[in-house]
Amino acid sequence: MEYDRILWRFDGKEPGLVLVIFVGIHGNETAGIEAVKNIAGKFKAKDCRFGGAVYAVTGNIEALRQGTRYVDQDLNRLWEVDYDEYSINPVQTDSISEMGEIQSIEQTLTSIKKKYDHPGQDFVFVDIHTTSSDSCAFIPFNDTLGNRELARLFPVPQILGIEEFIYGTLLSYINNHGFAAIGFEAGAHSDSESVKRSEAFLWLAMHHCRLLELTTDEIAKYEYILRKNVTISDTYYEIIHRHYVKNPARFRMKCGFHNFDEVRKDQPLAYEDEQLIRAPANGRIFMPLYQEAGRDGFFIIRKISPVWLELSAWLRRTSVHKWLKYLPGVTPIGNGNFKVDLSRAKYFARKIFHLLGYRLSKQDRNTLICYRR
Repeated sequence: MEYDRILWRFDGKEPGLVLVIFVGIHGNETAGIEAVKNIAGKFKAKDCRFGGAVYAVTGNIEALRQGTRYVDQDLNRLWEVDYDEYSINPVQTDSISEMGEIQSIEQTLTSIKKKYDHPGQDFVFVDIHTTSSDSCAFIPFNDTLGNRELARLFPVPQILGIEEFIYGTLLSYINNHGFAAIGFEAGAHSDSESVKRSEAFLWLAMHHCRLLELTTDEIAKYEYILRKNVTISDTYYEIIHRHYVKNPARFRMKCGFHNFDEVRKDQPLAYEDEQLIRAPANGRIFMPLYQEAGRDGFFIIRKISPVWLELSAWLRRTSVHKWLKYLPGVTPIGNGNFKVDLSRAKYFARKIFHLLGYRLSKQDRNTLICYRR
């Protein structure tokens, strides 16, 4: 099957926001592609007033042709220059198929932004995915206030701060350029409902971005599709643990786990190199790995207090950031970022910097780098 980089596009008759939809970033996740094609077929027949523009951009074209998650390296782990999980260097990247995909996608995004280079022009990006385990729909996003505001328009669980555990994602790349960007996980790869949920999400996204106006009945229908079979509340959750897989061929989840299932501390979850892996804490299992490609074995998540969210939103709008340099073990390193000596600040650093909206990255065992989102 042949795939175009720009799978579908539509320009409205009036100026407005530009919505960019990424689909097929992983070659074994085609629900988003099917959803975009369904919408394209229905769109012209739909009698609606449309402003702004919408683009659907295809991700890993060669992996889609092969029907695999990726060809050489995971395309959704290569978007940040300081990312080194695969120890990529300039010599090695020449032989990685995904680097060509990145260059092509970047060129496409540059041409889109150039076309709509007007004062005050807004862009919103969404990235459609599916999971290897059975799951309801949910939205993962980097924890910025703009992303929170966008994600809360959809009646599904929200997963904050995934960028601290998964580096090099396309969402982080977009956010680092100053744009709102959220993911949408529609369900299991092979579940036909994943296509329906993706389509419902995209109709609602276009409505919330004021590209078109849905009727009250249409909004209710699409929100029902997203809510259907959701067994947990559509509130915020945070990741508290990631199990990184060194060799996917030697990792095996225990059977029967579904996304968001509750787990108890020390509960057996998986095997790696024939060693039993147990849950490190109480919580919910998130994105358990039931495929032979991927480095994320599973995550543990827990619900976030609404009070914490309200407090963090208020603090991020204040000038409290300028006082952080006076905290013990904290050193400014330029551009609003900080280095934290965990031997001196281990009891407060993570909570305070998370509260204020910083992205945390461990430089070594005793040093934390805190980046201003």
